[in-house]
Amino acid sequence: MMNLISRAFTRAKQNLSSHKVKVYIVSGFLGAGKTTFIQQLIQELPDPTRVLILENDFGQVNLDGTLLREQGYTVRELTSGCICCSLAGDFRRALVDILDTQDVDYIIIEPSGVSQLSDILAICKDSSIAKRIELTGCVSIVDAMRAPMYYKNFGVFFKDQIAYSSQVFISHQEDEDLLQNTLEIIRLLNPAAPIYIVPWKEITLSKYISMYPREQAVSTLSPTKHIENHTGHHTARNHPEIPHHDHIAHHAQAKDAFLTCTVECTLPRTIDEWQDHLKALIETNTTGHILRLKGCIPLSTGGQALVQYNGTGLEITPTTLHDSYLTIIGPSLNNDALQSFINGTM
Repeated sequence: MMNLISRAFTRAKQNLSSHKVKVYIVSGFLGAGKTTFIQQLIQELPDPTRVLILENDFGQVNLDGTLLREQGYTVRELTSGCICCSLAGDFRRALVDILDTQDVDYIIIEPSGVSQLSDILAICKDSSIAKRIELTGCVSIVDAMRAPMYYKNFGVFFKDQIAYSSQVFISHQEDEDLLQNTLEIIRLLNPAAPIYIVPWKEITLSKYISMYPREQAVSTLSPTKHIENHTGHHTARNHPEIPHHDHIAHHAQAKDAFLTCTVECTLPRTIDEWQDHLKALIETNTTGHILRLKGCIPLSTGGQALVQYNGTGLEITPTTLHDSYLTIIGPSLNNDALQSFINGTM
């Protein structure tokens, strides 16, 4: 009997190993809209129950993973780091474990907003993994309202994500001048990848995501001329302004450029009170420059509210989640001042 079970297990493992899983990588800088993009993409795939999302977030708590799990999706999380460096070994092990044990058709990788896409691609193209997956898409989501600032101040991450993308999808297009500036930056970093500037809801995302842009009908979506011979392969010769980074320098820049602080929220307020309080937090000079703010906050009227801030707008909406925490990302954050300010003791 045990021999029969053992042989059955071996056959099942062999089937998993021989099954090529389609992989999408959805990158983008802080608050660009990766989770919203993924939610639409999953619904377009043949069977959402056959999808696993591999999530990495920069902080102690993964809000995006929680939101996706609440909607019934299968999520595997890596937290508290940058997926391409400090968690590279964990990411590789997690990916191999998923391929060994999970019977899925699709894996969607959502790296941290401050990861480097080139390193994630390198792991996916490792011979031990590449033979088991089909790297179907490698896209970047770019917030046109923030991109020029990110390009200037956080180049090593922002530039890498665009340069190694097979497609670029634009979010937040309210200002025409900033949009045109963003398109020029993207073309400088990646002359060939098609750029989609139409609202995502008006297109089928899965139709336009591919490692081989030349196979797509993109003429009505790309604002610049499409280059037919682009295959998604980039080298220092293709992009001399973005050499492959030195990991010591990368770690130093990551440490200097980004800090994260997770604060447990203990004082309930109304939504209007939270709006005023968090707006004051963002504008103060004593807590550090806040690039990203997200989490759940307690309401004095009962229940919780979801907070999202990506540098352009603060949104607070009721939620069914039960956590009470905020994760803050930015340079030169003052952890003690943030803790005191958020809970009203400052």
